[in-house]
Amino acid sequence: MNERATQIEALLFALGKPLSRSDLAEMLACSAGEVEEALETLRQGSRGVVLVDDGTVLELRVAPSVTEVVEQVRKQDYSQDIGRAGLEVLAAVLYRGPLSRSEIDFIRGVNSSQTVRTLLMRGLIQKTANPKSTGRGGFVYEPTTEALATLGVTHLSDLPDYQGVQNKLKELEAAYHNTAPEQIS
Repeated sequence: MNERATQIEALLFALGKPLSRSDLAEMLACSAGEVEEALETLRQGSRGVVLVDDGTVLELRVAPSVTEVVEQVRKQDYSQDIGRAGLEVLAAVLYRGPLSRSEIDFIRGVNSSQTVRTLLMRGLIQKTANPKSTGRGGFVYEPTTEALATLGVTHLSDLPDYQGVQNKLKELEAAYHNTAPEQIS
């Protein structure tokens, strides 16, 4: 496989979102022709992922030949309880979100990558652009409507003792940062 094809495959996989040809050309500082050549190389490969091209954006998806095995593994993942770690992350996102991954890790005191991934896969949290970020990796995690529906609430404020928990969290953060609680957003 040529280097550009490998780079495109890696970008589509790592970013986990569809990208246009022009996005790819810009990211890789190459011509549209080089992108097309690399895309053709990706289409020719026999792998566990395939290049999906709707004419506007490109995305990596599971190859049809392995869909069944991937679905079996996903069903096993979904049938398992999210566990204490999942509950901790979900509670943090519900009561204090939106949060970046580093903020989630800080709150829990451990790396939460796998737990965040599990909650994303189950549709309980979603990754969105961080409006406060100006650089790379500016993402935050927030609860989905699926999470609210699963918990039997229609709004975050309907969560048990939502305002009380919000106030306590602000007090704790203020104490940690040595500021007044009303200065915490």
